[in-house]
Amino acid sequence: MTLEQRLQQYIQAGNSSISNELLQHYQDIGLDNDDLVLYLQVQRIQDRGDQATPAAVAQIMHTTEKVVIKRLQSLIKRELMQVKGGAIQTEVYDFTPLFDKLLGGKIVKHNELLSDGKSTRRQIMQTLESEFGRPLSPMEMQTIGHWFDQDHFEPVMMMLAIQEAVANNARSLRYIETILINWQRDNITTPQAAEVAKQRRRGVTYTNFID
Repeated sequence: MTLEQRLQQYIQAGNSSISNELLQHYQDIGLDNDDLVLYLQVQRIQDRGDQATPAAVAQIMHTTEKVVIKRLQSLIKRELMQVKGGAIQTEVYDFTPLFDKLLGGKIVKHNELLSDGKSTRRQIMQTLESEFGRPLSPMEMQTIGHWFDQDHFEPVMMMLAIQEAVANNARSLRYIETILINWQRDNITTPQAAEVAKQRRRGVTYTNFID
């Protein structure tokens, strides 16, 4: 390839921009060097209108797809990224939470990444992964985040709903969420109240909501 061809290739590749504020404070909000590079690659791919699949990102970063997926899941757990789009083919990684944290000056110490209830959230996710026999997808992890942040389900009730789903051989987030919604609607807020309600509706299942 001639110098002229290389120059043309360089020009056609375009440029990416990054906030100097992010470069200066990315570690303060809980990112490490690999997280920062992952963010840059995902943004670069999405800015050109393509989907930043784990496979595509892994190829660029010379790593495995599994490593990229774990990184993406970690960003969601730390509330630095969210997933938008209902189908796998249309999923978009949204880093608005990252910049909300950056602009809000929320400093995160590395040994406190899972403090303030995050350990409980991690426990729920680990329980689900154990029961499902597989890692949770980014979309599933975001759904669980909504249980905590938007629906405000109690962790003890989440665990109870998981147990009930497993007992009914219905390993599905949608099934579990339906149980939680029904309990919330009926003002069932304790395991004892849930047991009483279970006895009253014995024989009723949520089979219509199994994925």
